[in-house]
Amino acid sequence: MKKIALAGLAVVILAGIGVGAWLLLREDEVNDRGTCAGASYEFGAEKDDGALEVSFELQSSGPGENWDFVLLQDGDPLLDGTRTTDEDGELDIDAIADEDAQSFEIAATPESGEACTATLDR
Repeated sequence: MKKIALAGLAVVILAGIGVGAWLLLREDEVNDRGTCAGASYEFGAEKDDGALEVSFELQSSGPGENWDFVLLQDGDPLLDGTRTTDEDGELDIDAIADEDAQSFEIAATPESGEACTATLDR
């Protein structure tokens, strides 16, 4: 009976450690998904190897579309430029941000159409 109780206690402790580790890892990652300007997107920030990686992935209606974008970190420009959707209509924007940054905003605008904007708070 004592062995069963000890085994049960060990399972509870290991489960608690696993949940705690998962929660700690989740705090280092935030994501948002949505739709705008006739496209769907995923916007995220994740700590990885001592850096904060910010990514914006957009699924548009077709290949070869040019999108102008501005990515802000805590209200200040982090990255801007133009990207072209690939053969699958996908657009990827990746940047390395300050580890202490608390918010990100992106505005991506196709050559003809409305802007797609998204915000992300850590």
